[in-house]
Amino acid sequence: MLFSVVIPTRNRLELLRDALRGLAAQTLPASEFEVVVVDNGSTDGTFESLSAESEDYPYALNVIKNPDCERGPAPARNLGVREAKGQIIAFLDSDCRPDVDWLSAAADVFTQYAALSMATGVIDFKPEQLSEMGFFSRKTVVALEEHPTYPTANSFYRRDVFLSHGGFDETLSFPNICGQSVEAADTDLAWRVRDSGGPYQFMPKAVVYHEVQHLPPGEWLLEPLRLFLLPALIKMHPALRSKLLAGNVFFYPPSVIYYALAVLMIAVLIVSPTLLLWLPAAAIVVAALKAKTLAPKAVGMALGRLVLNTVRNYVMCGALIYGSVRYRTLVL
Repeated sequence: MLFSVVIPTRNRLELLRDALRGLAAQTLPASEFEVVVVDNGSTDGTFESLSAESEDYPYALNVIKNPDCERGPAPARNLGVREAKGQIIAFLDSDCRPDVDWLSAAADVFTQYAALSMATGVIDFKPEQLSEMGFFSRKTVVALEEHPTYPTANSFYRRDVFLSHGGFDETLSFPNICGQSVEAADTDLAWRVRDSGGPYQFMPKAVVYHEVQHLPPGEWLLEPLRLFLLPALIKMHPALRSKLLAGNVFFYPPSVIYYALAVLMIAVLIVSPTLLLWLPAAAIVVAALKAKTLAPKAVGMALGRLVLNTVRNYVMCGALIYGSVRYRTLVL
């Protein structure tokens, strides 16, 4: 068997079924791959439902439970690989649907490069959902070209290479924050493989489509908390600095403005707190400039977005400062 597709999941039954239907439509013969679904503590009947439906798919479907389900997806993925029988492990997220040629494209690449250790492909949004994109949609999942974080939503490893490197480091996988998995194990493993000289290819024809996620406002604001692990990655893999950071320090270059603004606010509080009374007026002016109109409704909407984006960016800054202190590596 050539491929084992490993999918960790938690309370995403309907999205997972979309992924499984996408795998059923693959142009690669079903005899060439199996699917291993690892139920990571679902409470929506995932394990029972898929176990009952396993014969409905043209490929071998193995549904297993992960007893260590409180530490994010890395332990689940490692368990899936231990259960897998294929020569190559294909990782897919449970909220992604593979293109019909996903596995065929990967098979061509791994056949062309016999010594290939790992490969990744394109991650794009599900085409039918593009019109649904909104302000609170999660937009950070797309990878249209090689991405230095090598996300497991679309990644492939030779099974022997994966095992020889000890799989994913489970200490880099944490319980969910606001329903979102928090881990850096995927990036860490990819860089360990690459640092050891393992050959890598990006596969532009191996495409998966990610669900457009509409986050509740509070979850959207707190999503950047996941970035507290970035300094740990930079510390373990220094080459990531030039790939991910501007000036070897700043993850998001415009955040310099937010750091400077925070320093200015502290100075104003110390020297003349009454000057802060001008802050709302300044925010309204900035909002009007962004809206390019003085229409009250448009300015109000621009002001709301300005406030929310400011709070979100300060959450990100706080997460990076916390991670920098925790892992003793400066990333801002």
